[in-house]
Amino acid sequence: MAREAGAQNSARVVPGAGHEKRRTKTRSALISAAMRLLAEGRQGVGIREITAEAGVGFGSFFNHFPGGKDELYSTAVREILDAFALTIAEATSDCSDPAEVFARSFRLTGRLAINNAALITPVLASGTELLVEDFPLRTAALNDIAEGIESGRFAPMDPEVHLASVGGALLGMIRLTAHRLGAGRTPISEDEIDLQAESVLRMLGLNAQDAADVVSRDLPGEDEINWDALRLP
Repeated sequence: MAREAGAQNSARVVPGAGHEKRRTKTRSALISAAMRLLAEGRQGVGIREITAEAGVGFGSFFNHFPGGKDELYSTAVREILDAFALTIAEATSDCSDPAEVFARSFRLTGRLAINNAALITPVLASGTELLVEDFPLRTAALNDIAEGIESGRFAPMDPEVHLASVGGALLGMIRLTAHRLGAGRTPISEDEIDLQAESVLRMLGLNAQDAADVVSRDLPGEDEINWDALRLP
């Protein structure tokens, strides 16, 4: 009898577990589809097109995203940006100088904008909200700035004010790169990205020589950065 009861309980549990697995798979498929549509600039398509892209039933959409397309795209953008924040954190984990952490983050982001523009689309979609909303990228940048101020590398100032200045420069560079690529023009070069990184460091309080020295330091090799986490599904 005990074995029979156990078997009945298992029979009740397994379908529930399977249902949850299907829900997770469907939600993941919708988010992946949203990422691809964002990268292709097709976020204006309707929900039926989104579910077709995801390979899921139309009726399942609002079970996962009752807020509609806005909620879906917001979730997709956050997932990409969270993965990007983690990748940058790993790529700067060996830096002890707060100025180098900031410069390396800036330079790597600029190179990503040149070489994988599709992944930068979510940054453009978020725009200046990245500088004020609770994104991991913003939190990491504020922490880096605060450490730079505490160490004496950066000028004493409200970290949020610093971020508004240097973050605006980064977003502007990304926007210009995307515009040039979209127009079939030559994007900003890596040398120009590095020059802007020097300018940003001077905005933070370094003198010209220190800024040039920091930016002249080698970046990690391609095989040392986990870009796989940023590949579109």
